[in-house]
Formats: sequence, structure tokens, C-alpha cells
Amino acid sequence: MTSIRRKGHLAVAGVLLASVLAACGDDGSSSSSEAPATSGAAITLAVNPWTGSAVNAYVAKAVIEANLGSPVEIIDIDENATWVGLDDGSIDAVLEVWPSGHAADYETYITGKKSVLDLGKLGPAAKIGWYVPKFIVDAHPELATWEGFKDPELAKLFATAESGDLGQFTMGDPSYVTYDEQIIANLGLPLRYVVAGTEAALLTAIDTSIADQKPVLMQFWKPHWKQLEVELVEVKLPDITPECEASLAAADGAYACDYPIDELYKAASAGLEAKNAAAFAMLSKMTLTTEQQSEIAGYVDRDGLTAEAAAKKWVDANPDIWKAWLA
Repeated sequence: MTSIRRKGHLAVAGVLLASVLAACGDDGSSSSSEAPATSGAAITLAVNPWTGSAVNAYVAKAVIEANLGSPVEIIDIDENATWVGLDDGSIDAVLEVWPSGHAADYETYITGKKSVLDLGKLGPAAKIGWYVPKFIVDAHPELATWEGFKDPELAKLFATAESGDLGQFTMGDPSYVTYDEQIIANLGLPLRYVVAGTEAALLTAIDTSIADQKPVLMQFWKPHWKQLEVELVEVKLPDITPECEASLAAADGAYACDYPIDELYKAASAGLEAKNAAAFAMLSKMTLTTEQQSEIAGYVDRDGLTAEAAAKKWVDANPDIWKAWLA
């Protein structure tokens, strides 16, 4: 679920980016000599508010527009509203779904109504969790597990002006699916749930914490390029139980366990194949490894490129990967 929401990237309908890959060298990697297929129906891809979602969509856009001749529109939308768009066909596909937050949507739209299709795994296995910088656990080993946070004095190490006498638990974007507030309450921890607003704020909090050696506890995840640059320790939460699984399904607010490992998958409107069979086939075959996605996301969050520019940079350099999606 890697990061910053990028707004204002709507594609211009009818403009074909056949030159996207023209910057490649003469080693046979350029697709500029290959004429795009006959233009197909325009498609719409959802981007949810984290960088992984954005770079997936812009990579797909670059490949589809240059090679299939179909205009691609990008829509910024939160992950819950995405399912409504897939259901009514106003959104054709989303390329990164975290299943732990959408079991009910899967049951409603994919299994039940069959208005949405599971397009298969994206590639990365992901994990949401509670994270602290390693220096905190080095100084207080008991904080490697949630039980250490039961001690009010240890929890108070994370106190801020906003959290008062309680330790602060920091959440990123409020539109993310999260169970952290439930976990804190149901485990009886002396922590206050505080929403930072964006993933950019989380990244700033990490950098500030390490620079100032000031404790921070937050929701974070793997894969994420930041995990390759700094040492973060995942706090051990209670193992997932059948009771917690039932609580998720019932949405009863009683969840008190760790987050499960998420095998990220893609989803499409059931009408996409009839609308644009070539794009449907390409998106079905599209996969990225954890390392590949982290590389592209790093171009955005670390290097300051737009998601579109980061995708173009990666597509230009990796024709051997994306050409397999068109085979």
C-alpha cells in the first residue's frame, strides 16, 4: 500500500501515447517501431490513495496506450468507493486490492452479484502492521510486542501534545481500511488513535523520529520502499483467531488481532472483456514483483517523480517484462 495520493492525473481522451516507449535504445527494446493495435474502447482505471496503486495504474496506462491504442483514464478514488464504480461499470479495473479489508466486497460483488471479476494476483504479498523504528526496541525490548504497550509508562514514551497522557498511535490516510482503533480499544491499551492524514505524513514522522531519536508508533506496511532504507520493527500483535475472522466478517467492532498477510489482487468490471478484450487480457496477465513495485514507488516518494513519469521510466527500461503481458 505504498503511498501519496496523486491528484489531477486524468488522461486526455483520444490521445494515444505511442511515443511513451520511444526513448528506448536501439537494442531491440523499443516498441516505437511496432504500430499500436487498432484503437479499442477507452478504459478507466482506479487509483486509490497510495503510491503502489498509482504506479500500477500508470504502468498499465503506458503499456495499453502505446501498444493497444486504447485511451486510458485515471480516476483518483478511495478504495471503498472503487467497488461501487466497478459494480456499475463506471470504473473498468483496479489493480491493487488488499483482501483483508474487502472480504465483504468480494462476497457481495464477485461471488454474489458477479458484477465484478477477480483478475488474479498482482504479485506482491503484503502485510499491514504496527511499526516502530528499531532504536525504540533496542532501548525497550518489551515494546517488540503489544503487551509492552500495556504499561502506561512505556506507552507514554509515544505521547504527543495531541495524545496527552496517552501514547499516540499514528494512522495515515483516513480512507484506508483499518482496524487499529478497534485493536487499541479491545486490547485495553493506553494509546490514542490519531490520524495524520496522508502517507506522506507517515514518511515524515519516520524520518523525524529517526533524526531526533523520538519514539513513534504507526500503522505501516510491506512492501514499501521505505522499508529498504530504514530499520523498522513490526510490533507483534495477537495471532489471528477464528473469533477475529468472524469479527471481520460481521464488522462488529470486536477485532483484536494482527492483520493477515494479503495476496494483492486485481479486479475488473464484469463488462470490461466485452468492452475491450485486448485490455482485459493484458490486465489479467499483468504482474509486478514486490521489488519491481517498490522500485517504481521509490521514483515517486523518494525521487519526486509523478506516478506517470515514474511508470514511463520503468516501462522504458523493462520491455522484457511488460511485453509478456501482451503475448
